[in-house]
Amino acid sequence: MDIKLTFLNGDLENEIFMRILPGVETKEGQVWLLHKVLYDLKQISRECYLKLKEQLEKLGFKRSDADHRVFIKIINGKLFVTAVYIDNFLLFSSNISHIRTVKEDLKRHFKMKDLGEAK
Repeated sequence: MDIKLTFLNGDLENEIFMRILPGVETKEGQVWLLHKVLYDLKQISRECYLKLKEQLEKLGFKRSDADHRVFIKIINGKLFVTAVYIDNFLLFSSNISHIRTVKEDLKRHFKMKDLGEAK
């Protein structure tokens, strides 16, 4: 799965101010307070990860202690694993209906593209 426009989904945890771009008319010394993550901001990966982590945990996934990019859930005795890398992730389960359900749940919160089976 690929989360579309990930940087638009990320909320900022800390206050971040930026200088106003050259050519934009403003009063001397004004700055902008950011409300959302900008594409080239260093915090983009972290903020987007936190947003996705929050949604996965609401769906009952637990973050792995061994690798914080891996989330695990047991559904009816079956293991379900999600591996996250920035704005892409893989879903692993022996039950395809569980994968479809999780995809639909996540699509309610994010614009996503299903990239099909992993290659």
